[in-house]
Amino acid sequence: MDRRRFIERTAATAGLGVALAGCTADEDPEEARTAVDDTDPEGTKMETEPEAEGPEPEGGDGEPYYHYDLEIHNEQEAGYPVWIDRDGRIYGRDSPRVVVSDDWWETTETLYSFEEEGTKEEYVQMVIVPDSGRIIAATGGRGETGGKVHLIDEDLKGSELLYQFDYGRVSSEFGHAVHGDIVVIGTYHLSDFGAGRHANEVILSTDGGRSFEKVLERELHTTDAANHHIHDVEYDPYAERIWVAIGDHGNSQLYWSDDHGESWSEIDDRGAITMVTQVAAFKDCVVLGTDGVPEGIMRWERDGPHDEPSGADAFERAHVEIRTDPDDDVMELYARRRWHIREDLETGRELCLMPFGYSTMLDSAADSVVLASVDGDEWYELHRTETRDILLSNVMGPLSMDGDRRTLVSDSFLEGGYQIDATVPEFWE
Repeated sequence: MDRRRFIERTAATAGLGVALAGCTADEDPEEARTAVDDTDPEGTKMETEPEAEGPEPEGGDGEPYYHYDLEIHNEQEAGYPVWIDRDGRIYGRDSPRVVVSDDWWETTETLYSFEEEGTKEEYVQMVIVPDSGRIIAATGGRGETGGKVHLIDEDLKGSELLYQFDYGRVSSEFGHAVHGDIVVIGTYHLSDFGAGRHANEVILSTDGGRSFEKVLERELHTTDAANHHIHDVEYDPYAERIWVAIGDHGNSQLYWSDDHGESWSEIDDRGAITMVTQVAAFKDCVVLGTDGVPEGIMRWERDGPHDEPSGADAFERAHVEIRTDPDDDVMELYARRRWHIREDLETGRELCLMPFGYSTMLDSAADSVVLASVDGDEWYELHRTETRDILLSNVMGPLSMDGDRRTLVSDSFLEGGYQIDATVPEFWE
């Protein structure tokens, strides 16, 4: 199974939902009734009562569907999980320590500590574990010193410094993608225009995290913007393509490379595309989670895997818009770290969950949302919170579209950390 994590993805919630059994968005409620054998053993016609209908689909026409919800099993405050591997082991960060859990974050233990390195600059920011099983830990990068990317030794007794950014850190909220042996990581931080310092590097591993090299470092376009930094990266296995979204505002751009970063194409003039904080590649389309008004999903439908968007207008905006305050045109929330599994590249059997968390820059904003899709076209709002006590920004799981479809939605921003243990409903059936 191929997996895409991102992540900074981190999440949470207060308004809890219960899984609802219902027909799909395209299903006629009358045709959705369960077929019943209406004859007795003697062959006599029997009177049968039709089974109760499921909930009517709500949404569509540019909005998410609303008739399915996460089935919530548990809520807790228990630190900061950031990654789940193919075996269901969850990794988290705790100051200079990498912690792990083998019981779905009910208990944790220290796996490795960077404490001997000496300073707060060694605090763990992110952990990434590709299918190779190598444990990649990113530390530091919140101050003037660039963040580091380490490979923890197999015996857990030491680590190797693989790369150090000039400036910025690896975020747990966005900016990393994994597919097989491909690992793409971007750096993030507020720009220091006066010192000419920007978190604008993208690094790539093609050997499952054993080594990294820089593949992109785009120059500053304008200081008439909040920042110049990497928002998100994606590896598109259908086109064998790397996507990179850069912000903010006049510095915004969408890049792609079909040769592992040797050369790059760009969507349009700098600033022509809105700010994007999530890129998700589906078999038949590429979608962008926005950091601007209207909040939601932009979508480009491609004719084939190697098709290229003709410009910023190729992305429909907004393909799906998230409900916020109808009387307010201020950006209230933006796309956070998604979870994307791809079980069959030929048929496009895949599932993507994408959280949108409120903007901390807006005092009145409080909503966080989890959207989900299996095709990038129809999206379902599976969960919503309406409290500033929880900031949805990270989804981990499910590991498969079958089975228990367990997911952990985590808030790794606010003090204490918050998680929701839930099941993803089979909304695609």
